Amino acid sequence: MIQIPKNELLESLKEGYIEVKNCLENGSSAEDIAHVKGFCTTLEQILAAYGNVSKEEMLAIKEPIIGSLSLRRKSDKNSSRNMDLETPTIFRKESK
Repeated sequence: MIQIPKNELLESLKEGYIEVKNCLENGSSAEDIAHVKGFCTTLEQILAAYGNVSKEEMLAIKEPIIGSLSLRRKSDKNSSRNMDLETPTIFRKESK
């Protein structure tokens, strides 16, 4: 098992937030911004699950850099959460 010190992961998260800010300020493509946001989200999840880092600790790093900007994906009408999973796929595709 790889062991990375929690402080190094927190520093990487901070650098990720700074990169999100720079991408937004420089007009980077949506794909680049999404990639960096995904990196930050992944680090947040790892720190919460394995690093015993609270949401408040991460917000203390995030808010001075990018404020309350959401890093999560926007909900999609076609996501599986909003899909009628009771109807077989073949019939859902035919109704579109």
